Amino acid sequence: MAVAGFLLQTLPEDSGRVETEAGSFPEITTYGVHHGCYVVAVAEAPGLAMEELLTRVQSVDGVLAAYVASMTVEDELEP
Repeated sequence: MAVAGFLLQTLPEDSGRVETEAGSFPEITTYGVHHGCYVVAVAEAPGLAMEELLTRVQSVDGVLAAYVASMTVEDELEP
């Protein structure tokens, strides 16, 4: 399973709704809104599915941009 930490930039008036909608994705956990306009989130999904998942969450109405802060695929590497 790959794990990616990211921020979703929104307008301040959209941040609560975007956090709720992003958090409804089964692979995503949200951790609140930073500075009124950045939804803090972590996604857990197979590495090959991560790009598609981030594309889906970027298409949520009100998301201006998604910024990946970190990503690891250590659990998927062969020993």
